Amino acid sequence: MRNLGRILITLAGIAVAVYLVAEQGFDNVLHALDVAGWSGLASISLLHIVPTAICGIAWWLLVRTHSSNGWFLFAWVRWIRDGLNGVVPFLPVSGELIGTRILALRGIGFAGASIIVDLTAELLGQVLFAAIAFGLLIVNYPDAPDKPLIAAAIGIVGLQFTGFLIAQRKGLFRLLERPLDWFRKSKRAAQTDADRSLHGRILIIYGDHKMFAGSVFLHLVAWFVTALETWVGLWFMGHPLNVVDVFTIEGLVYAIRAVGFFVPLSAGVQEGGFVLIGGLVGLAPDLALAVSLLRRGRELVVGVPALLAWQLIEARHFRRSRSRRDKLA
Repeated sequence: MRNLGRILITLAGIAVAVYLVAEQGFDNVLHALDVAGWSGLASISLLHIVPTAICGIAWWLLVRTHSSNGWFLFAWVRWIRDGLNGVVPFLPVSGELIGTRILALRGIGFAGASIIVDLTAELLGQVLFAAIAFGLLIVNYPDAPDKPLIAAAIGIVGLQFTGFLIAQRKGLFRLLERPLDWFRKSKRAAQTDADRSLHGRILIIYGDHKMFAGSVFLHLVAWFVTALETWVGLWFMGHPLNVVDVFTIEGLVYAIRAVGFFVPLSAGVQEGGFVLIGGLVGLAPDLALAVSLLRRGRELVVGVPALLAWQLIEARHFRRSRSRRDKLA
């Protein structure tokens, strides 16, 4: 039933996106996409390598003292995380779960804890990015409508971050782990392993305040770099937009996406956000929708190879496990 609900929400979101495109005229939107062409899609796909690498480094910073692996591994797994989140609609954190598994297969003990803290750092970076974007909107477009609605969206994202952080500090993941204590040999063993529990490792990572702050900063930089994909896309469409306006659009659209996190793939939410926020800075609706669809294309370009890479990893692990079982038999 839960999967059926997500499927219905996804279909409803897609229906909203199709309606928005139809309202602006399929020909207008498709013409803008045609002007951008494969060159535009290839360019923003290549540009996406940069924020992916930055996010990978931000993730690696959190555990660099607890793992001998370099930043490249985390950047590579980050690519798989992002790619799967863009094409697998069944769970909002599909990429995170699979990323945890990949790191665990590599023997990284802090895999689960690092991903939770990394998500928190990324969410805080997003809140800061949205706040900056809202400030730019107020300064450059003081008469823009819907500012209270946008401020409310940013406030909700801020509450999401605050609630998630407090829940971690108060032992949310310890509570989830508690049933596993039944399998431990003794209460003393449980106390000895406390620092090796998910909750304990989360607190250890947060204990390095400088690394956490550095991770938040890098995630903020990654949000700004990701925004340049919209600038590049509009440039290829022949309608370049001021970079400041692009930052305004991106920061506020992603705040809207965060509020609608329960909608798989943000279907319809992203498109509506681009039309709403783009209109505040003078971006025509057909161009806003074309940019959104171009970004969808980039998600496919990045996501399909990531999905294949994950399948190869699982197949390799399966072969190794079967080989070990055969030797023991």
